[in-house]
Amino acid sequence: MISNYFTLLHTAALLHQRYTRTVIAGIYSQDKNTLSIVLYAPEPHTITISCTARENYILARNGISRARTNSVDLFPELIDKHIESIYISITDRTIYMKVSDDQWLCLDMFASKSNVMVCDEHGIIVDAFLNKKELLSTKRELQKTEQQISINDILPDREKFTSECTANDDLLKGLKKAVPKLGTVLANEILFDIGSADLYEATKQKIHEVLSLTDISPVIYFDEQSPVCFSLVPLTYLSSYRMEQYDDIFIGIQKFISFERSTSSFIQKKREVIGWLTKELEKTARTIRAVESELSESSRAEQYALFAKLLTANLYNITKGSRSVTLENSYAANEPVTIPLDVSLTPQKNAERFYDKAKKSKTAKEESQLRLTILKKREASLKDLLEKPNGINESVSWKNYLHSYGGMVKELGYMTEKEQEELPPFKMFTVEGGFTVYAGKNSANNDLLTFKFAKPNDLWFHARGSSGSHVVLKLGGAQGTPSKKAIEQAASIAAYYSKMKNAKHVPVAMTERKFVHKPKGVPAGTVALDKEKVIFVQPLLPKNEA
Repeated sequence: MISNYFTLLHTAALLHQRYTRTVIAGIYSQDKNTLSIVLYAPEPHTITISCTARENYILARNGISRARTNSVDLFPELIDKHIESIYISITDRTIYMKVSDDQWLCLDMFASKSNVMVCDEHGIIVDAFLNKKELLSTKRELQKTEQQISINDILPDREKFTSECTANDDLLKGLKKAVPKLGTVLANEILFDIGSADLYEATKQKIHEVLSLTDISPVIYFDEQSPVCFSLVPLTYLSSYRMEQYDDIFIGIQKFISFERSTSSFIQKKREVIGWLTKELEKTARTIRAVESELSESSRAEQYALFAKLLTANLYNITKGSRSVTLENSYAANEPVTIPLDVSLTPQKNAERFYDKAKKSKTAKEESQLRLTILKKREASLKDLLEKPNGINESVSWKNYLHSYGGMVKELGYMTEKEQEELPPFKMFTVEGGFTVYAGKNSANNDLLTFKFAKPNDLWFHARGSSGSHVVLKLGGAQGTPSKKAIEQAASIAAYYSKMKNAKHVPVAMTERKFVHKPKGVPAGTVALDKEKVIFVQPLLPKNEA
C-alpha cells in the first residue's frame, strides 16, 4: 500500500506542509531508477522517488546521503528554483510539484511505468528521468492547480457501484473495479468488517475515514518476521498478526521497504540454496545408480580370471580359429565351462586377453566401490542439509542455518551468484564425480590457465602432436580422487578442442601441472613436459556441460 492513491495523497500533503517555499539545491540519481531531490529548508532534506515496479515509493528525510562516486546530476533547469506547492492529481497517482518560473515536476507513480518529468506551463515535457529521448517535447495532461479531493471523486454513484460489484463473481475484484483508487488492502478491510451493513455505505465510510486522517500513524503487519502490508489505518482483518506503529508516514514507508528487502533477500537466498541442494541430490542419486550398474559389470573379474587360467592349462587342446571352447573346471569339481574366443587370436593370446580383462575389471570394481562410498556420503550430507531448513520462514533462523551449515553447503560445490560471476575466464565442464575441468580459449588464455590458475597437483591435458586448448582437471575439495572415467572425459575435452577434433581416436598427453614448464622465448601457449602419460580417447564434450 506504499504506492496506493491514499498513501500518495497524504504523502503529497505532508510534502507540501514541509517543503513549500524551499529551494532545490540538487537533483541526482545514484541507484537504478531512483531519483533524489535535495532541498534546503533551511537545513538540507532529501526527497527520494523510486520508479521500480516492486519498490514504488516516495520518501523524505533529513540530511543528504549522496555517494562521492557513481551518481549523476539531473534536471539542471530546476536548480535554485523554489517549490511553490505540492499536490496530487484528482484522477490518478501523479504528484505535482509546482516550481517557480511556471515549471512543474510530475511524479508518475505507476509501478513499472513510473517516471519523473519536468513540464512547462503548456504541459510540454522539457526533461525526463526515464525514457528521455521518447518523451522530450511531447505533451502531457497537466493539472496546474491543487483541487480538493472529495468522496465523490473516488466513489461512483450507487447504481454504477452496484453494477460493477455484481458484474464479477469475485466480490473483492468487483469492489476494486468499482473503486479503483481503493486498492486490495482497504477493499479486504471493507469486506471483512461489513457484517450486515450496506456495502456502498461501508465503502463510503471507509473512504471518508482515510480522507479525513490528519495525524497519521501508519502501521505494518507481520507474519512472524515477514511484513504482510503497510497501512495508514489499523486493520481488523489482520488483527491476528503482529503490528508495529510509527509516528510518521515516511518512517513507516522506510521501515516497510527495509523489512521487505530483508525478507525478499532471505526468500531468494533460501530458494537458491534449497533448489541447488535438491538438484544435486537428484544428480547424485542418478550417479549412484550408474556406478552400481558399473559394479555389476565389473564383478566379472573372477570369471575372466578363471577363463584365463583354464585356457593356459589347456593351450594344446584348443584350435586357433574356434569361436568357443568347453573345458572342465578343475577348480570346481570338474564342471564344464564354455569360454568365448576371439577367432583371430591364438589360444595363448586369448588367455592373455582374459588376464588383461580380469585385471581391468578388478581395477574398475575397486574404483567403483570407492566412488560409491564417496557418492553415498555426499547423498547423506545433501539429504541432511535439505531436512534442516524445514520450518525456517524468517531471515534470522536462515542466517543461523547458513552460519552453522554454510561451510558444508560450499564444500559440496555451491556458489553464490557473485561467486559465479567471478568464475575464471575459461571454458568450464563438469565430469564424472563432480570434478570441474577448465579449457583454455586461445594461446594467451592457455598460458593463464596453466601457469596462473592451475595448482601443481592438478591434472593437465593436451592433444599430443597437435595445437589445441590446454585442459586442467582441478583436484581438491570434497570429491576425492577422480575416477578413470573422469580422467578420460577430461582427455576427450582436450581432444575436442584440438586440430584433431574430427579423428576417431586422439592421443592426449596427461601429466600433473608441476611437470609442465614454459621454455624461454617460445610463443604464447607453447610448453614443454618433463613427464607424461598418453591416453587415446574420442574427441567428445561431457553431456553435463557446465
